This record gives sequence, structure tokens and C-alpha cells, in this order.
Amino acid sequence: EMVEAADRLGLRFVVSHTGSCDVSPTRPHRDNWTRETWKASVEAIKQILRDTSGSKVNLGIEAINPCNINNPRAHVRLREEVGDPRVKVTLDPTNMMNTGVYYRITELINECFALFGEDIQYAHGKDVLWEYEMLPALRWVVPGKGIMDYEVYLTHLSRLKYSRPLLLEFLPVEQYPEAKKFVEDAAARVGVKIYR
Repeated sequence: EMVEAADRLGLRFVVSHTGSCDVSPTRPHRDNWTRETWKASVEAIKQILRDTSGSKVNLGIEAINPCNINNPRAHVRLREEVGDPRVKVTLDPTNMMNTGVYYRITELINECFALFGEDIQYAHGKDVLWEYEMLPALRWVVPGKGIMDYEVYLTHLSRLKYSRPLLLEFLPVEQYPEAKKFVEDAAARVGVKIYR
């Protein structure tokens, strides 16, 4: 229904993710990373694309940590196994954050752009902070207060063949002006133009 509505409106893509075996589509579940769940994810996306064949609307899959698409290589594998050029990427590096890449966020961003390139349809902007010592808790914070490398992120986005939307998300309303200013300042430092 989303793809058909987007088609009627002349939109280029819709955003989704593979979901979870939990009642909530964004919560962790012990079965999220099983072979059976992976096959079900691939088949569900194939079915959506079969049901909307002939549409020019792309499906921008977003990685989220509690689900089976939670790193760049999983994105590539999903796109290969679905085998349809309409499967694209909604990029949010902070949704792939874990303790193994926390201090290597720039490498993660570089890997995403190297693997996805022009297949990135849309980008999210957030930031993450590791709050505790031995038992980590990652928390979203205002951009600039965490580890996200916005200068590299914005530079890569600016080098794509056409402008991509960047949506700041998951902040209290009063923090959006601060987030917007930080992103605009980061863009100015690296010479990236932001279109409004």
C-alpha cells in the first residue's frame, strides 16, 4: 500500500526495515538472527516487490540494531539475495552502532558509502553516546554531543550524483535548533552546501 501510494504521488522511494520477531518491529528478539528469519525477511521483500512490479518506487531498507539488517554487509547480502534493483538503502550509521565500531564510526561511514554509493536514497542524522563503562548503554544525543563524524558523513553525501534528504530525528522538539546548527556548522567547515 505504501509503494502504491508513493507511486500515485510521484515519489521515488519508501522507507522500511526488516522488522523483528517481537511484537514491536524495532525490539530485539532471540530469533531475529536465525536462518529462518533471514529467509523470511528476504522472501517478504521479494513479495512486496512482486506485488508492486511495474512501479518505479524504490524500497529503501534501513538498518536497525535489534534486527538482522544491522551492519553494512547485511545490507549488501540482502540486496544480493532479493536480486531486485529497486532494493535501496536508507542510511543511518548510528543504527548500526555497537561497541565494536563505536570508536571507528568514521570507518563505518566510509564502508557504507563504499558499499552502497548511489543506492543510498535517504539519510538520517543522529548521534550516539556510550554512557557506562563495563556494561555499555548507547544513547541517542544531540548531534555534536556524541561520536558521529558529521564532517565525513556530509562530505560523502555531497559527492553523490544528486542531493539526498537528511532527516534529523528522535530528539525532543526544543533540541532540533541546536542539532540543525551543529549540522550546518559541520557542513560549512567542509564546504558542503545544504539545500533547504
